[in-house]
Amino acid sequence: MHIDGQIISGDYDHGSQEFLITSVKHLTTESAISEEELGLLHDYLLAHAGEDGGQILSLNDQILVKLKPEEVNQVLQDLDDIKRLF
Repeated sequence: MHIDGQIISGDYDHGSQEFLITSVKHLTTESAISEEELGLLHDYLLAHAGEDGGQILSLNDQILVKLKPEEVNQVLQDLDDIKRLF
């Protein structure tokens, strides 16, 4: 099942029970995330959502993506939508 979120887009694979992230803020990537990893990312961002400087995500341990505080909230909504697929 394909998801086009506000910040994160990708496809859920029922067979492997992973979500394949295909883009973050319109940057193309291919990164599989398990339900556990998704939960850890969600919990971390939720705990740090109110920080003034926002957050930085790393794509494939190579590209750093800056998230403004409002974008952190959008990512949290995207992750909530993705969590429903598991």
